[in-house]
Amino acid sequence: MKLKVFESFAGYGGASFALKRLERLHPGWSFNVVGYSEISPSAIELYNANHKAKSGKQIKNWGDITSIDEKKLPAFDLFTGGFPCQPFSSAGSLLGELDPRGSLFADIYRICREKKPKYIFLENVVNLCRGKCKPTFEAILGLFYNLGYDIKTAILNSADYGIPQSRQRLWFFGARKDIGGLPEGFSMEPPKVKLEHYIEDFLDEHPDESLYRTQKQIEHIKVIHDKPADYFHVNERLCYDYYNRKIRSDRICMTVTPPSHNVVRIVEPPVNGMDRFRKLSTDEHFRLMGFRINDEEKEIVYPEKLTYSQLGERAGNGWEINVVTTLLEHIFKQL
Repeated sequence: MKLKVFESFAGYGGASFALKRLERLHPGWSFNVVGYSEISPSAIELYNANHKAKSGKQIKNWGDITSIDEKKLPAFDLFTGGFPCQPFSSAGSLLGELDPRGSLFADIYRICREKKPKYIFLENVVNLCRGKCKPTFEAILGLFYNLGYDIKTAILNSADYGIPQSRQRLWFFGARKDIGGLPEGFSMEPPKVKLEHYIEDFLDEHPDESLYRTQKQIEHIKVIHDKPADYFHVNERLCYDYYNRKIRSDRICMTVTPPSHNVVRIVEPPVNGMDRFRKLSTDEHFRLMGFRINDEEKEIVYPEKLTYSQLGERAGNGWEINVVTTLLEHIFKQL
């Protein structure tokens, strides 16, 4: 399998990271990213630090997708993108098509109509196919069908594929019908795997002290969340779900979000009778997004100029690359 790829709404390049893994797993497979589209300065910085074209040159960023002249794009076989989810997410206002950002799907349609890639691979939040957003979801499927694509979707949770994070996402995969479409019996759901590693295995051995809350701050949290004095007296490191105001006893993490959302916390066993309560480190953010970061391997490079908040923002808005690798491998083996 050899495919040219265009990565829209690229972020840190979740598709690129997954495709590189697949190339290592399957030596006969080759994926050449011929261009990407991204407007966030921190995302562009992170993308360029981690991805190069097969020639070794920097991959061209075509910038704002709304300004791309689709006729000038190079040919590609696979179009990928996690189009902005805020219009449909529970963290947003569920406005769907009423939110102007919802119209960015029109640019995906416009580009795919012109370039006619063999395959389309998209991601969004699960609310897109539920409730008041469902008509938008059905309209998207109809548009792709009218363009000549077979489309299948699936909701996958990272916790079902080896990463201890409750992160549900909606995935789309389409294949052009004039080249055979999707094969009969095509499945969008890889076999689930039993979780063998929990949040403790994804945390730093010696977190920086700057991540920890003061005792005064912890006492304030107990008051506003109506918790008893010993509530944070745990026996192992666990996730505290700030949004739902509870410790995750299942030993997995709630959905990783940008630090600005201020909802993911780690609670640790007390030290000298003092509670231990902190934020995730940068490495922990990215491990929970599927990256291998240990003494032997660091799968992602952080540009020096990016701050903790900027890197956390990129992680919270990115693709969990373990589930992407698993899903794309499952798809490509069926084609």
